[in-house]
Amino acid sequence: MIQSFKSKASEDIFNGKATKAARKICPQNLWGIASRKLDQLDSATTLDELQVPPGNRLEAL
Repeated sequence: MIQSFKSKASEDIFNGKATKAARKICPQNLWGIASRKLDQLDSATTLDELQVPPGNRLEAL
């Protein structure tokens, strides 16, 4: 479902690249969580798939 990234740093985290921009935007100890969330976004085909778990606090933009 991910069609594009707003920043190169987010794309680098998604691809597992430890670039300077990626380290600046997100501490490395949170990369596992960020990567998992980005994988969830990428694998979803509909918005309804992202409503579980409720902790995701999904809001349509």
